Amino acid sequence: MTQRPERDTLPAQLRLVLRMAGAHPARWIVGTVVASVALAALDTLGVAAMVPLMTLITGGSTDTGALGAISRMAGTSDVQKLIPIVGGIVAMAFIFKTIGALWFRWWLLGRTTLISARSSTELMRRYALAPYTDHRSRSLSVLYRNINDATTQSASVLLAIVTMFSDLVVLIAIGLVLAVTSFEVTIFTVVLFVVLIGGVQRMLRRRQRFIGEEMADASLAAWQHLMPSMEGFRETRLTSTTGRFVRGYEDARLRQARAARQMGIVADAPRYLLELGFIIAILGMSVILFNTGTGAEAITVLGVFAAASVRMLPTLNRVSANLATTRIGQAGLRIIADAVHELDAHEPHDETAHDGTEYVGDIVMHDITYHYPDSDEQVLNGISLRIAQNTTVAFVGSSGAGKSTLLDILLGLLEPAGGIVECGGRPINDDLVGWYHGLGVVPQDVFLLNGSVRANVAFGVPPEAIDEARVHEVIRMARLDDVIADLPSGLDTEIGERGVRMSGGQRQRLGLARALYRRPHVLVLDEATSALDNVTEHEIAQTLAGLGGTLTIIIVAHRLSTVRNVDQLVFLRGGRVSAEGTFDEVRQKDEEFARLVELGRLDLP
Repeated sequence: MTQRPERDTLPAQLRLVLRMAGAHPARWIVGTVVASVALAALDTLGVAAMVPLMTLITGGSTDTGALGAISRMAGTSDVQKLIPIVGGIVAMAFIFKTIGALWFRWWLLGRTTLISARSSTELMRRYALAPYTDHRSRSLSVLYRNINDATTQSASVLLAIVTMFSDLVVLIAIGLVLAVTSFEVTIFTVVLFVVLIGGVQRMLRRRQRFIGEEMADASLAAWQHLMPSMEGFRETRLTSTTGRFVRGYEDARLRQARAARQMGIVADAPRYLLELGFIIAILGMSVILFNTGTGAEAITVLGVFAAASVRMLPTLNRVSANLATTRIGQAGLRIIADAVHELDAHEPHDETAHDGTEYVGDIVMHDITYHYPDSDEQVLNGISLRIAQNTTVAFVGSSGAGKSTLLDILLGLLEPAGGIVECGGRPINDDLVGWYHGLGVVPQDVFLLNGSVRANVAFGVPPEAIDEARVHEVIRMARLDDVIADLPSGLDTEIGERGVRMSGGQRQRLGLARALYRRPHVLVLDEATSALDNVTEHEIAQTLAGLGGTLTIIIVAHRLSTVRNVDQLVFLRGGRVSAEGTFDEVRQKDEEFARLVELGRLDLP
């Protein structure tokens, strides 16, 4: 039989979740065990206190045992006087037990919900710091399902196991008290309930695991239909496909509902069998007691067992329900274990700068090659370039020429298969965070927060640390001052999720303002002018011209009007540099570029 990997075992998965939450597994478990034993002692005290009371009620001796000790402390053996005293002791024992149980539950819920929150946060951190190549290949719906639903499911397993352990400790402690009262009856009762619970759980085990897998799959399907209909709102509206996504979401939620229904039945079914078992236990105990002792002794034992059952039956029900929760929730634990195993296969990104030294100087690419991990096809083939400091350079080429890949390598998002990128003679991979500190990037699709204009310009900066003067300065540089003046609350205006209250050109200019706010040494525009009208593009071109000579500007563009006046134009074809020089020089050197210029009606006499 093939042995399961260590990460597939339940103990290994629970240890993983605890470590992800920053908890030491052994210490966390020991603390829980100690609290469980303390709770068991309180529960045992409540049941044990019933023994002297039942002895007193049935006319037992007041001179021996616990009842004798109470009589001596009370200074009387009068039954009428002892009954309220012993009754008060029993009441106090149950009060302390109830307070202890409530406190334990509060404490336990606090510990397990904290584990859920921290493990979810840690999984998010690992995904967010994963290599860019891995992130590109992941589905966001899978990420959301794993970070939200799977971690919640794993926390429910942890709570179920800890609760089940504490309940078992309580049951064992109560069983010991009952064994002292009547060993034969206790053995009969234990065997009866072990057979009942064990048999039922054995029958339900496969169904419980199936329900867990079904709920995990349905959760993923729900995310896969929810995201396109919300994040792709315009596309689904314009293509009249909202109904399809809504139906898909409904199907997924109905699957979850059916699984939840089955889970409820599977969790509750043992309770009804336990109630039946309780009736059988009473009959069996009565037969044993009345055939082995006096009527008074039988009534005393039955009274103690009846009091114990008030605590034991709910506890046995919880044990059965938590067994079901554990098996159902193992799907979430498996998902997390697999995700962490996959994430740990690569070194995470470190956001700490190594030495604080700024990258300045020429950017040089030496013989850069690259192919994506899932393909042997070379996307870049031996590209060597020098970008002089404080010049403006453009990468141009047809779709598939390798522009975006080359830019991602220059940014440090992708690591080349061969070759090296240097700035000022220093490899950028020596200190990627230091390299990032000197970059300002304006992507084609600018990600905007659902927040104020100010918060979007100073992206990621705490509100109290925002440089107000710099915000106003870059707003002017990005030609946004007139737009901001027309907004109802100026810089404090909330621009909506992903900036839906702004036009495409306004979002691009806001992205430029954000990039400039960082005071970069290298400004990168990745198709950043594609959404701009001609007037705004001309204004931004004037801004870039004004910045020329003060920082290095790298432009990736399809619109050739954007790169007409750059210092250096690099034309890419088939992952190679086909030609480089000024705009006119490249037009003369490369026929394909000349044809693109002609098609763009930029062929100037």
